[in-house]
Amino acid sequence: MSTVTEIRKAIGQLTEQDRYLLMAQLFATMPEPDENDAELLAALDEGLADEKAGRVYSIEEVRAMIPQWITESRSQKEP
Repeated sequence: MSTVTEIRKAIGQLTEQDRYLLMAQLFATMPEPDENDAELLAALDEGLADEKAGRVYSIEEVRAMIPQWITESRSQKEP
């Protein structure tokens, strides 16, 4: 099998038990996250602090904010 499409088709033909076994095997081969990634750890700490402080948004609110974030990101990159 050489393409994702072929793999997806083959997975669809597996039994439920075989799909769970495949999922477990794939999960076991995932690389461990780099625990030395200071930027990632800081972002996670910030997110947890926001959640504990009640600064959370629903998925609908987040979706509504995405266009604004994109516009702000683009305007920061322009010279």
